[in-house]
Amino acid sequence: MIDKTELRNRTKKQIESIKQNSDIYDLFKSLNYPKETIFDPSYIKKKRDFSFAKDENEKIKNIYTVLSYDKLNVFLIETDSLSKNLVRYIANKFAEMYTRCLLIITIDYSEIQFIFPDYEKKEVGKHKLKTTTLTLRKDDLYYTDIETISNIYLDDPKKTWREVWRIWKDAFNVQKVTEKFFDDYKEIFFIIRKSLKKQKVDTKNAHEFTLQFLNRIMFIYFIAKKEWINEDKKFMKSYWNLYKQISKYGNDEFYSKWLKPLFFEAFNNKFQYHPELPEGVNRILSQSPYLNGGLFTKRAELDDLNIVISDSLFKGIFEFFESYNFTIKEDSVLDIEVSVDPQMIGYVYESLANITEDIYETEEDLRGDWGIFYTARIEVDFMCRQSLAECLSKKLDIPKEELYEFIFDEDKDKIEKKFNQRKCWRKIEETLDNLSIVDPACGSGAFLVGMLNVVVELYRAVYKHLETSLSDFQLKYRVVQRSLYGVDVMPWAIHASELRLWLQLIVETSFKEDELRKHPLLPNLNMNLRIGDSLVQEIGGISFNVRSNNLKPHLKNKLNELKYEKRKYFENSPSAKYKTPDEFKKQEIRLFEEILNERIESLESDIAVLSHSEKRKEKQTGLFGAELN
Repeated sequence: MIDKTELRNRTKKQIESIKQNSDIYDLFKSLNYPKETIFDPSYIKKKRDFSFAKDENEKIKNIYTVLSYDKLNVFLIETDSLSKNLVRYIANKFAEMYTRCLLIITIDYSEIQFIFPDYEKKEVGKHKLKTTTLTLRKDDLYYTDIETISNIYLDDPKKTWREVWRIWKDAFNVQKVTEKFFDDYKEIFFIIRKSLKKQKVDTKNAHEFTLQFLNRIMFIYFIAKKEWINEDKKFMKSYWNLYKQISKYGNDEFYSKWLKPLFFEAFNNKFQYHPELPEGVNRILSQSPYLNGGLFTKRAELDDLNIVISDSLFKGIFEFFESYNFTIKEDSVLDIEVSVDPQMIGYVYESLANITEDIYETEEDLRGDWGIFYTARIEVDFMCRQSLAECLSKKLDIPKEELYEFIFDEDKDKIEKKFNQRKCWRKIEETLDNLSIVDPACGSGAFLVGMLNVVVELYRAVYKHLETSLSDFQLKYRVVQRSLYGVDVMPWAIHASELRLWLQLIVETSFKEDELRKHPLLPNLNMNLRIGDSLVQEIGGISFNVRSNNLKPHLKNKLNELKYEKRKYFENSPSAKYKTPDEFKKQEIRLFEEILNERIESLESDIAVLSHSEKRKEKQTGLFGAELN
């Protein structure tokens, strides 16, 4: 049995040395695959055997069979693009021709994608292709990259092809990465929390501060992938290294003097020059993006605590985060990446946010006491599509089975032809425009994110036939602003939902350098996502539905005006009448009071009428019912 550390080190060196096709073959030799299963690197397969479409055929340069292990095949494909559409096309082609295979796709071997295609059963007799992708960048390898490739090591060359297939499937199991990340996160979480308690911070504040602090760091790791901070995908690592080079490591000032200005000034467009910091650091802070949003808003009860986070503790924090590859794009049901995606924010919040006492040390304790559960992505996707199909079937004069086909089928060509005959695209667009989607117990936002992605998918299909063009950011922005609402009794749930929706908005977004600081990049979501108890449908029997006919015209006008101002606030419009959530709450309370007063006056008037009526009856009727003269 080979030592795992030795195997990882050997695999790392082997990957770093890859420069040409033969090096891929050597990688599998080092992973103990029998020589007789490995092909000659000079053998190139004929492209015409695959019947590629013209455009894709031009992008695919060479195809090699790396190894053939009974019914298992490993193919190496050299292309001039690693676009998602091309990779998906190639995976589909090979999966159709070979029952079980592993694909390796690259342009020049500086970036290499390992694609594991597998079929996901959708219903009896129907399967859909699911691809799991591991992207290796030789100059930026992560612990999880090395671990995944090391895990396809063949410990016994006598294994059957089915056994080897299970080894591959287990190696590319993203859930293992998720669980490992969460286990490591919990470990560093409780170390930080314990250090704060030693500084006389009570358990509740120590817990909430640690959760907020680590998620601020994690959020920066996600947005750094956009190169929005100092044009550096590894910004946090670089910032920490700069601190160690310039400051005296061991002074324990990274949080107080380097991170606080970044969190509360730079990201809020309130940067002030810090003479105690190096010129280069002041430049970085002054040019950081204006993020806005609640994550980097100072919370006095936590952020004004006199807390010291030691440099030795930061060393462990960054060793943890730097072990994982962060991707800003959340996986879809059928396209999965071996990395940490924004869904992890939800997993962390749902598992740790409510642990406020020492007795809660494990996820099991938390779930047992709070009843929190995490819904699998495939289940969320199904629920979103089913609820949309049922909703649209009530609003459109289209057979329900056709709407199910439109919403559920990945290939929509057939149903789109039917809709063309019906000439119903404009009506579908109007219906989508008027959707209001509410999750009354939104948790960490899984349902809201799922709905966003499905609704955007449907809009794309509709717009293709209406010749309407919106960028990914514009379309998602519109859907979030107009259609998505969430309520939860837990503040942490609202924070988690905000983070995930923000990341969804910016995943495919590009901004010019000056745009990063001109306006807030993130919309204000705290009018769409509210802390509250959704089981309380009315207050004092009063509904606040803007469509209600129970409100008098002048009150309904005020409610509509507040709704209009909410949209401007969401967009961070300079002309917005109310600039903060507190200002909105004051207006809501004021309007609520007016509605209550109007209701009280109405009831008092009704009481007076009834009282007058009763008195008249008493005067008119005697003891035995006879009228009095």
